[in-house]
Amino acid sequence: MPPTFVLVVIAGLVAIALVYGYRALVALLVLRSVPSEPSSPSRLGVDGERVALTGELVVDEPVETGDAAVPDADRPVGAYVWRARFPDNTNSDLTIEDWGWERQHWHTFASGIESGRVSVRANGRTVAIDLSWFEKVTGVDTLGDLELGGVTNTERLSTYLWDSRYHYLRNRTEHRSFRWFAGHVQRHNEGVDLDRYLLEARPLLEGATVSVSGELRIEAGQPILRGSDETPLLVSDQGFDGHRRWLRQRLLREGGLSAGLFVAAVALWLGVYLPLAVLVVGWLGYVGYNFVQDIGIFVDFLQRLRK
Repeated sequence: MPPTFVLVVIAGLVAIALVYGYRALVALLVLRSVPSEPSSPSRLGVDGERVALTGELVVDEPVETGDAAVPDADRPVGAYVWRARFPDNTNSDLTIEDWGWERQHWHTFASGIESGRVSVRANGRTVAIDLSWFEKVTGVDTLGDLELGGVTNTERLSTYLWDSRYHYLRNRTEHRSFRWFAGHVQRHNEGVDLDRYLLEARPLLEGATVSVSGELRIEAGQPILRGSDETPLLVSDQGFDGHRRWLRQRLLREGGLSAGLFVAAVALWLGVYLPLAVLVVGWLGYVGYNFVQDIGIFVDFLQRLRK
């Protein structure tokens, strides 16, 4: 029997391996759900049928906060996936404007989706997309419920909607101070500076080419694509092939990490420490790399102050 300390290390490695193993399993299940090609037009009238479409996004009703999330949009914003983040310099007075969002290390503490009413036009038909399924399946936050300031919880092992396997949106990413959302979020107290919190958004704009897969429902004669327990809703602005390639990358990365952690745990149980040493060296290299990046950021900031 290994010493108590070694048993604790083994338990920690197994716990983290299970987390990444679960993520790899989700990636595999979603990967199997990604269609190889769009559905034929004849299937668009069958209630309960699984349907895959690639076409032009139609914004029937823009999202209320679209202008705040995408300030220079020349087309209506139908929806956007977002994440809320706070910087490392929590106890300072530096704002995004002073420091620059790209010069900070950010920590995600909430993620969600804001949407209006959108449809996809394909094969001469327009089919509505019910994006609310993302909210139901992931239990995401809404901007109206989000509170900034106070004790902020970050769950490093959680998978936020931002990183969900069910969507792959990469056409553009916006970085916005939360002061642009002052009327839509809550503050812990009046002293909270919204300009120190960052919202990142991946929007869906009218006219964008999107690939959508889900369960077709006919309601009041109108076709609607939504997710279900048997058929997930998948949305991509990089096509089904792009979504599939990304899922394979996630599967290999997270599955490989999970396998490596399990190997290290088993090796420790058998009294072999080499796999653990490799993991520790890799982690130290990652920490060292980030430390060097931090030094560069700090030096750049001092140079900006002198100017």
